[in-house]
Amino acid sequence: MEKDFRRKKLFSDNQKAAILRWWIAGMCYFFIGFGTQAGMFRDPVDLIFFLGVGVGLVTVFIYNPIAYGTFDIVKKGKVENKAYYERTGWQNAGFKLREIFKSMVLVAMVYWTYQNVNLLLAGVQGLPEETVTIPGEPFGFATLYLLYYAAVSGLWDTIGNVSRERKIAEDSM
Repeated sequence: MEKDFRRKKLFSDNQKAAILRWWIAGMCYFFIGFGTQAGMFRDPVDLIFFLGVGVGLVTVFIYNPIAYGTFDIVKKGKVENKAYYERTGWQNAGFKLREIFKSMVLVAMVYWTYQNVNLLLAGVQGLPEETVTIPGEPFGFATLYLLYYAAVSGLWDTIGNVSRERKIAEDSM
């Protein structure tokens, strides 16, 4: 009788990829939010734009090659790594632009969350609206970013599944 010496993984590959995405989002916030003038201005548009583009570029050129090259990322029961490497040039360009745009939208969502929580806390405590009770910081930003990323990606996958099923149903008629 042979023993199976393979150990059960503590984290799945999807969880490891999520931890890497969380770390990268926090790193980008640290470098852009604290290390550039965009994080110092009162106008949030600069911070949202540069942080969104920064997170998107780091996702496209650093995260995706590492994650798809190292981990078996499973979506909808299928490993996505092969599809990532088999895209044509135009598909790859469109994918990269969508990733950057998605990062910008997610950064805006995280900003609005911080803004609304601070407005709520200032109203509850009777403080002026400009009071920042919870300032932006890398750990909170990365956590909110990852939560919104999971929600938006899940919604996008669901919409894609419904449209595919509808198309299959229409073709079979």
